[in-house]
Amino acid sequence: MDSDLNATFDACNTFNNKLKDTLQGLIGANNDRKSEIDALRNDHDQLRKDHDSFVTSMERENDLRKNEIKSLEEKTGKENQARITDIAKLDGKLDTENNARKEEIKNLDSWAKGENDARKTEIANLDNFAHSENDARKAEIAALDNFAKTENDGRKSDIASLNQRLEAEQNARDSEDKAINDRISKEISDRETANNELQARMDSHNEDRQRDIEDLRTRMMKENEFLRSLANKSLGVYFDAYRSKAYDGGGEENLTFNGTYCNNGGGFDADTGIFTAPVGGTYLFMFHIATHDNKKALLSIRKNGEEIASIFDQNHKDNHKNSMAGQTIIMNVERGDEIVVYAYTGTWLADFPMNHYTHWVGLLLKPNENESNLLRKQIEEGVSEEPVMNGH
Repeated sequence: MDSDLNATFDACNTFNNKLKDTLQGLIGANNDRKSEIDALRNDHDQLRKDHDSFVTSMERENDLRKNEIKSLEEKTGKENQARITDIAKLDGKLDTENNARKEEIKNLDSWAKGENDARKTEIANLDNFAHSENDARKAEIAALDNFAKTENDGRKSDIASLNQRLEAEQNARDSEDKAINDRISKEISDRETANNELQARMDSHNEDRQRDIEDLRTRMMKENEFLRSLANKSLGVYFDAYRSKAYDGGGEENLTFNGTYCNNGGGFDADTGIFTAPVGGTYLFMFHIATHDNKKALLSIRKNGEEIASIFDQNHKDNHKNSMAGQTIIMNVERGDEIVVYAYTGTWLADFPMNHYTHWVGLLLKPNENESNLLRKQIEEGVSEEPVMNGH
């Protein structure tokens, strides 16, 4: 019996200790809640003091406070539920341990319920305080929200004004850009017109230059053809006539010849003694003779019947031998002119078949300008035959 009483007493002491610990835990938790509430109040006071500097971050801080209050409520609910669970477990354990303890437990339960009701009252009061604080925060947040909306409306008004200014500036810039583009377009158009006019003038000049070049090419081709024709055409006119027998015809006639060593150009006629110039120009003429013993020789070189130069040789009474005489001249001759050696009265010349003392030589030194022009004209007109020489 005593052992049962001791066991029961020990059990009661254990329950009382646990109940005491539980109540102390609730009191400690309540103190913690009070400390947290005091901290919240301090935070609120600090927020109220610093809200001007944290306007932009107030919503985030408010959300943080909401989350802390929600966490606190959840934590308080969980702890209350844990207390209720612990009490229920404790009730069940006491019922199983000893029915005798039921009355005491009932009394203790009543006391605990009273205490619990007190705690509930305190918790309710704390909840009401928290709600009132939360409402105050909401009011402050609403005020802050209104302030933010007012500031936002002000910013919107400023942005709208700034947009209007930007639009006006943009329109002004567009007008300036359009004016600049129009001016640039006009400049480009004027440049293109000037370039086109310059191109037209250049094309016209190029066409003139091309025509000049073509004319120059034509002249050069004709000049080349003329030079080529000169290179291929023999301009040499020369002859060398001789006599193979003595002349004793008495004179007053053209001296004739028995043959020629050369007659290039075909201008000399040995039978008549007449040289008809096939080409006009500057000629060299030479005439050499051998006189008879005790005879004279008087001859002249004539052009178209006009005496140009003369040869005279007459032996003196103390000279009864043959003598040589000659004449050399250079003169200008036109195409078709007739050049002869004319023998005057009493002229005797000594020549033999094997000894040709008499020589009549003619040589074209240079064609005259008329001949060059005539040759150029023939080449330009494509005329290949020789022109008629003064009707000859």
